[in-house]
Amino acid sequence: MENRVLGKNPVELSVVCSDLSLLENINSLLRENGVISIEDESGILHYIVDGRSNRSEAAGKVTSIGPGNSEDAIKVESYLDTCIRTSMREYGFDPSLIGTTIIYRAIMVSYKTKTALPLTLKGLYAESAREFGLSYEQAERDVRYAITRSSLKKMRSRAAIRCLQGRIERRLGFRDPTE
Repeated sequence: MENRVLGKNPVELSVVCSDLSLLENINSLLRENGVISIEDESGILHYIVDGRSNRSEAAGKVTSIGPGNSEDAIKVESYLDTCIRTSMREYGFDPSLIGTTIIYRAIMVSYKTKTALPLTLKGLYAESAREFGLSYEQAERDVRYAITRSSLKKMRSRAAIRCLQGRIERRLGFRDPTE
């Protein structure tokens, strides 16, 4: 455990664990997001910032985390993430499938940017193909395959995603968490 002082704010990182899979999950979250936050019993957020690959980017993340700057936004995003992942798990989506990841990201972006998913999924497939380095057809197949492996297997892709969004909205209490 090491303490350093950045300005007036002490920074501390402690991970105590005997479970290798938990450490791997923490490591993958850090690689994916660059920063994670953990709330203690008092409601105080503690941050872990990954500076292994890009120190200047890590410094920017540390300086952007300040009192009142992003605590509420991080709490809202964390709650939204939990609602989406829980709803997907309830419908039996396999998180190891790329199609599940495509659906998750599309729904997350939809809520974060406060925009509806397109009426057709062509835009989703095209954007996902670019993001994941897939062909348009492969992105479409991956989404359809993820849906067929879930309990929504008899639904068309658009209907299945709408059904999933309905479950997420019920979990959110019919309110947009980004508002």
